[in-house]
Amino acid sequence: MKVQVLEFEEKFTEGVEELYNTLGWKFSPKLINIWKSLRNYSKVLIALSNGRVVGKVTLDVAFPPYAEIVNLIVHPEYQGKGIGTKLIEECIKISESKGHNIQFLMTEYDNTPALNLYKKFNFYPAILSKRKQLWLFRFGKGSFVEDFLKAHPLFEFKVSRKTVNFHGEKFYEISFADIMSNAHLKIYFKGQPGQEETMPRIAGISFMEGKKAFDLVAYENPFELGVFNYGEDSRFEIEPLSSKGLEVFVEKQILKLSKNQNERVKIDFKKTGDFDTPLDYLSFRTIVASFKINENFVISIGEDCG
Repeated sequence: MKVQVLEFEEKFTEGVEELYNTLGWKFSPKLINIWKSLRNYSKVLIALSNGRVVGKVTLDVAFPPYAEIVNLIVHPEYQGKGIGTKLIEECIKISESKGHNIQFLMTEYDNTPALNLYKKFNFYPAILSKRKQLWLFRFGKGSFVEDFLKAHPLFEFKVSRKTVNFHGEKFYEISFADIMSNAHLKIYFKGQPGQEETMPRIAGISFMEGKKAFDLVAYENPFELGVFNYGEDSRFEIEPLSSKGLEVFVEKQILKLSKNQNERVKIDFKKTGDFDTPLDYLSFRTIVASFKINENFVISIGEDCG
């Protein structure tokens, strides 16, 4: 079966409406204008088979390096035929071409077909709850997680079922530990199980490899980056990630820390005149600013706009 994945155009409206109706979803013509207005930050993709719309997904790429995959749907008659796979493949391709190499999405515990689909693309559970919903994260090409896993292919993965304490902050935790050495990478997420409140994001990192060992923490009241060095004397370079309409600040871009030394650095961001991110139409009304540490590790802060 030949399937094309295309960006939504107005000529596909009737097919998308039919797909929505089949799934019992409400379709409003207002969606068309909304999708058009979001094109700089959001891509609506459809799967087409023999001229029929058989699948749809939305990809939001508002704040680098994150990309959210939203509302993946496949026509019931075409499920199990690789439609979802093609849509996810295209989402990953587009997001990584734009420099958004950390993808995330929400699904449910009991949606086994979806979980198996996302597992194929190395999505990992990151934020769990007693409710059905959970957030999955994928760390793509050039990400610090991909680099660690390439260097440590024999690893054990763990995920916390509830928040843990990390340098005084409450975060969700996942960890990758090399089973042949003491190397580990732990990632801490700020967020919640559902789509209420704040956009999930990386707010802490714990890294150990050879003689290097350090923790990174993003504090948000006030905005500060905490660097805790437990290994050999190390240099930490902090670089704001550029994002349209945001001016991102860091008090000191270079830290030199001895073993067991730590420092907290002021970080911040503000909107500029060309900020036009459509927060009202994204999953979260959260502005996110991110920082690269030593050209690789990523940590983020955010402000919820109500």
